[in-house]
Amino acid sequence: MGLKNLLEMHTETQKVGGNPINVITLSGKITSDNIFDLNAKVKSIFENGVYNCILNISELEYVNSTGIALFLTIARTVEQNQGKLYLIQPTPFVQELFDMTDLSGRFSIVPSLEIAHEKFHH
Repeated sequence: MGLKNLLEMHTETQKVGGNPINVITLSGKITSDNIFDLNAKVKSIFENGVYNCILNISELEYVNSTGIALFLTIARTVEQNQGKLYLIQPTPFVQELFDMTDLSGRFSIVPSLEIAHEKFHH
């Protein structure tokens, strides 16, 4: 198994309170080897014009600086289009990275998909 296969990404558009929301689930590792493909996939997600987004990173084991940059790009895209972004339960490694880079306050982090859905009702 090559490094490029270490990351899985699943996306779907869900309806919450009548509004569409992009749900992106990332599991595995974001590395320099797969960030280019990941960036392209993420960019295509917003082509549907939906900027409310849930990023499930509860099974993301590893992120390098390019992955952090990707999260910031997603956040900026969402904000520029008046959307909301919620991150679901980062793994301890990713949470520690957010803490070390002072990004914990930059993202709205929630413990579950259900709670993220509730946030879109308010």
